[in-house]
Amino acid sequence: MGAGESRRSKFQDNGAVMTHSFKSTILAGVMTTLLAGTAMAGGFAVREQSAEGQGASFAGIAAGTDGLSSMFWNPATMSLHSGQGFVSETDAAAIIPYSRAKDGRLGGPAPAVPFNDSGNIGKFAFVPASYWTYAVNDRMTVGMAINSPFGLVTDGKDNWIGVPNGDKSDVKTYNFNPQVAYKLTDSFSVGLGAQVEYITADLSARTPGTGVRGLEVYGADDIGVGLTAGMLFQPTDSTSIGLGFRSSVSHTLKGHSQFGAGGLPGTASAKLKTPEIVTLGIRQKVNDQFTLLGGVEWANWSRFKSLDVQLSAPAVTLKTPENWKDSWYFSLGGEYAASDALTLRSGVAYEKSPVPDAFRTPRIPDNDRFWLSVGATYKLADNVKANIAYSHVFIKNGGVNLKAPPSPAPLVANFKQHLDIVSAGLTVDW
Repeated sequence: MGAGESRRSKFQDNGAVMTHSFKSTILAGVMTTLLAGTAMAGGFAVREQSAEGQGASFAGIAAGTDGLSSMFWNPATMSLHSGQGFVSETDAAAIIPYSRAKDGRLGGPAPAVPFNDSGNIGKFAFVPASYWTYAVNDRMTVGMAINSPFGLVTDGKDNWIGVPNGDKSDVKTYNFNPQVAYKLTDSFSVGLGAQVEYITADLSARTPGTGVRGLEVYGADDIGVGLTAGMLFQPTDSTSIGLGFRSSVSHTLKGHSQFGAGGLPGTASAKLKTPEIVTLGIRQKVNDQFTLLGGVEWANWSRFKSLDVQLSAPAVTLKTPENWKDSWYFSLGGEYAASDALTLRSGVAYEKSPVPDAFRTPRIPDNDRFWLSVGATYKLADNVKANIAYSHVFIKNGGVNLKAPPSPAPLVANFKQHLDIVSAGLTVDW
């Protein structure tokens, strides 16, 4: 037997093992996909809600901006526009991710067998956000924010060895956030809002190298509710300190499922709670031209200990350990007023991922990341401002080392990854 034939035989043996374990592997990964997407922030969150904020790596965002988008993090910042009547802001972010493992192979005690590479599992995403405020009087401002705070898309090559652990997913959230802010004093404001969040997901998994779909889940969705709250303190004309809170939103995702081509139709369901998020922002005006920005954000991802999945066909309840940790985001930036019409900004940030090394999967190969951002605001007219921003995000390699047990399909891979983000926004004082 030649070396090439021996190699093929070993692969066929391993392939038989994977085919035998494929069903349980897919079950273990199904609802994890509902939390997936190429993460634009730690875990599966989407940070890109503000073109103005992105230009400084979101430093100081909870302490307010010239536009409205800071209300996503802190509803009390709406009070900065208490005398402006009706104001609107529209933002859009183009997210270009790269996350690829070229060394995927079977793990475990059997000889490792390389099998192709994952391709770039990260897919281009377009994330819009909209904001409106109306000043009822000099003290009270009401508003609405519409965002997509979690989700996005992953899709690996069909013949990659890791597709039983993570193939294709498409997850979207739509968050509607009516808010009210009130100035208790000239220097202190509070804000409160409600979240109504709709989530939808479609996903699939397959046997590697065959093109045969395994389990498909489609039309999974749910509506959940939560709240937002915040406060803004301006002890002097040059200092602003903001603290914002976004509550957890509980979802029970329910959808249709089908195992194999023409196979068992059924249903799938799982409970999911998004993390609480607390954001602290500081804006300190140094002189007439320069403002220093700083921020810290904490997200309660440690609530994500396990994922319990119920399938009707086959009838099984599966418990998948996750054991995520809390995430932290530290940012520092600055704004420079180059002229009455042009403001320049830049910023850096460090983000600690919630995904532990021991529990990383090819569906969410997230790891610690470092942000570099630049941006600008240009006054097009007395009542119209345009924002642009660019960020490059360096992401630490995402090492995957799934063992058997507990994983029925062991996998070793190393994802090299980064992000490029381009955003634009328009603020209009009507």
